[in-house]
Amino acid sequence: MVIKRYQVILILLPLLPTTLAAADNQCLDKTCVDVFTENNQLIITASKDGSKPKPAPSKKAVVKPKPVVSKKITPKPSSKPVVKKVVASPKPKKSPIKKVATASLSDRLIKLLPIGDINFQPDQDALVNMPVYFWTQTPQHFQAVVPILDLIVYVNLHSTFTWSFGDGKFITTQNQGAPYPLGLITHTYKSNNNYPVNLKITWRGTWSVNGVTTAISGDGITQSITRDISVVNAVGRFTK
Repeated sequence: MVIKRYQVILILLPLLPTTLAAADNQCLDKTCVDVFTENNQLIITASKDGSKPKPAPSKKAVVKPKPVVSKKITPKPSSKPVVKKVVASPKPKKSPIKKVATASLSDRLIKLLPIGDINFQPDQDALVNMPVYFWTQTPQHFQAVVPILDLIVYVNLHSTFTWSFGDGKFITTQNQGAPYPLGLITHTYKSNNNYPVNLKITWRGTWSVNGVTTAISGDGITQSITRDISVVNAVGRFTK
């Protein structure tokens, strides 16, 4: 029997405005959240608008030039030329600009979905032309409560089961099945052989925040499990 583990990755990332505009998201109190599936993973993204109004530009002091009155100076032959030093007026100091920290969060939370399995009865040497009962212990529903920034996101997934019995026959159901006599998933093999039984579990669902429910976009999350079953011919015996 081959069992594969699948992970649900919850990623809290600051999103660009263009991404949020294209996604099916909910924005409450400047916090935007979106839930979708991608690459067989469940992803939750969140961004919080931490931008603040830009400070007004500081006004520069305007200094009016003083009128210069020209005076006629009679040069004296014996005196040396006088050089006047021009002292530059100090430039007004610019007010320091304070950097505003953006309120954002980047985090990743990894969870495991329930591990799928395959069970059948009889569990050894099923008989030709006799029904075999199949079931799985994988739950029909999976729920998660995820706190993000200042919001709580509720994720609700439901499973769909596709059984492939290895002889070209398959069924799709939302029923888990059960052993004899309660089981509703049965299959009858027409010839003896070893058959690879495959169970594909597809998870889809919805998410909600503050009472608003939205469908999870994407292709869903898929698990695939395979287990071999041996089918033999019934042996006849003579009795008195």
